[in-house]
Order: sequence, then C-alpha cells, then structure tokens
Amino acid sequence: MESQTAVVQALLGLGYIAYQQGKFDDAIRRYTEVVQQDMAGIAEAHHNIGRIYAGRGEIEKAVTAQQHAIAEDPNLAEAHYHLGILYSRKQDWQTAIAAYQKTIALTPTMPNAYYQLARCYQQTGDRLETEKAMQRFRALKAADTEIQEQLEVVFVADTDEKAEALLQLANTYLKHERYEKATHAFKRIGKYSTSDIHTAQVSAGLARVALEQGHPKQAVPHYERAIVLGLETAEIYHNLGIAYMQNRDAENALKQLHRALEINANLPETLTMLGTLYAAKNKFDEAETHYERAIMLAPKAAMAYHGLAYLYGQHNQNLEKAVELARHATKLSPDSAPYYNTLSWLCYKIRKYDAAETAILKAIELAPDNPLYQEGLAEIRQREK
Repeated sequence: MESQTAVVQALLGLGYIAYQQGKFDDAIRRYTEVVQQDMAGIAEAHHNIGRIYAGRGEIEKAVTAQQHAIAEDPNLAEAHYHLGILYSRKQDWQTAIAAYQKTIALTPTMPNAYYQLARCYQQTGDRLETEKAMQRFRALKAADTEIQEQLEVVFVADTDEKAEALLQLANTYLKHERYEKATHAFKRIGKYSTSDIHTAQVSAGLARVALEQGHPKQAVPHYERAIVLGLETAEIYHNLGIAYMQNRDAENALKQLHRALEINANLPETLTMLGTLYAAKNKFDEAETHYERAIMLAPKAAMAYHGLAYLYGQHNQNLEKAVELARHATKLSPDSAPYYNTLSWLCYKIRKYDAAETAILKAIELAPDNPLYQEGLAEIRQREK
C-alpha cells in the first residue's frame, strides 16, 4: 500500500512538473497512467487532465475529464469550480451556476467561486442574486486580506510575542469561519506559552470552534476548563449556556446564562435565550419578562419579537399584540420562513384568514420543500370555505 501511494505521488508530481514546463502531452500521459492503473489519486489526475484540455481550448474533453473527476470524488470542490468555468465558456449559465453552487457548498470560503457565480447571475439578468454573490465575494476578499495581515504579524513576531500573535490569528480565522486553520493556530500557542491565561484562551477558542461546528458536547469541557483557569467573562458563560442548551441540559443552561447576566445585565441575546428556556419550561411570566427586557435593549432583535409572539400564541394571551410582534419579526428578518409561519398561525388564531394565507405563502416561497407549510396552507383554505 505504501509503495503504491509512493508511485501515485511520483506520477502526479511528474505530471505537475511536465505541466509547469509546458510539456502537456507528457503531463497527460503521466496522469493517464494513474487512471489506467486504478490507483488512489484518480480524481486529481482527471481534474488535472481537464485543466490541460481547458488551456488548449478543448472544452468538451475538459468537461468530460472534470465529470470523471467528480464521479471519482464528488467532494472535489476544484473540479466543480472548473466545471463551472467550462460551462460559463459554453454560455450554459444555469449549469455553470449549479456547478458554482456545489463548489460553495463544499468550500464556502472560496472568493472566486462567488465572483464567477455573480458573473453568471448577471448574464441571466438576476440582479438580486448577482449583488448577493458579489457582496459575499467582497467580504471573503476582505477576510483574506485581514488574515494575510495577521499571518505577517505572526511571521515577524519575536518568540515572547508569538503566543499573542497566534491568538490574534486564531481568532481572526474563527471570525471568518476558517475552523480547521483556527484550530491549528490555537494549538500552536502551547509551543510558545503555557501560562494559565493563554491556556484558558486556547480552551475558549477551541470551545467556540466546536460550538460553531455543531459539536456542543465537545465545547462544554473546553469552556469549563477556561473558567477554572480564570477566564470568567459574560461571553464565556453565555456560550457555555448555549452549549448546554444544545445538549438539552436546560438546568445547567439556565445557570450559565444567569451567570452571564450577573457579569453584564444588558445582554439581549442572553435574555432571549433565557426567555426561550423559560417558555420551554412553561414558565410564562419569566419568559415574558426576559423577552421584553431583550426587546427593550435591542429593538431590532427579531428573535426576541418572535419568541414573545410565539409565547403569547402558545398561551392564547394577547393575541392581537402577538400578531404585531410576529409581523415586526418578519420585517426585521424577511428571509425567515419560520417567522412567516408563526405569523400565519397567529393570524389564523384570530380568524384573519386572508392575512394567514398571505403569510404562509411567503413561508412556502422561502422554504418550498417544507411539508408543514403546505399543510398549513391547505388548512387555511379549507377554513376559508
């Protein structure tokens, strides 16, 4: 197995060297040898063959090669990206868009994929999607610039400054959702500092990586270690509370969120989460109090308006007010299908069936594959008869 891997790497390397030297036929021969011997690395070989054909202007052969690469490895983002470029050259904009969307699904931080996607949407006349893709492209390019600046700071930092520089780099990666690189940077800090504060900051950073990647069970011990080492901030307690919520440990979640408020009483997100927890425990007064406090502190916090509206609906209280709260939530977050569904449900409760239908149709427009919304629409129309 090791010898086969070495052969593959050698052939791929020789193919790359030939490609760089402009010896394209030789490069294709090397890559084809990998394919013919049915070795690991077939997807990469097909992908590289496709790039050579594309450079020669042999578009159909290039398309076929990239399709072969994807058949071998459906998660090879570069193959999807180059397939998008090829379809763009063929002016097959919709197929190109699908290829770029797949690229983005696999690598959501690739700026060029968004740029090419914007160009395709522009060709189809879809101005809204063009601007959305361009905004994402600009944001990612700005992120790359910020990351590069932090990398340079790490590079020039003296040994006694390296830990702090790496911490800044890791948090920059985390800010821009580059989780693998953030983890690597956090773990490098231990080579330059073993102080409690740096160890605590590393633990908190690894906890955030785990939490944001959907692994709350892994996040909890990291946060708890950070606290033991003295890093007691409102943010740490809030995030630990969220981790417990996601682990369905409501009691510990309540404790941690209240600890966050003891440090800073003016945290609308923490108050909203407490409202949600109290609502789940059927404690109406506590839930209402926390939602109202969150709204007072953050008048544009859609989640708090929605939470309070849903609370009133569950308890059949203040239903007219609940409708206005839900409607305001949809204005603050117009792309949220669940918010429109809640608005529809509340309108239905007060027998405003036309408004209920309008809201549920918007929910369906935003999430056409949700069967619950279709059922809601059918029920509304049945009642209208």
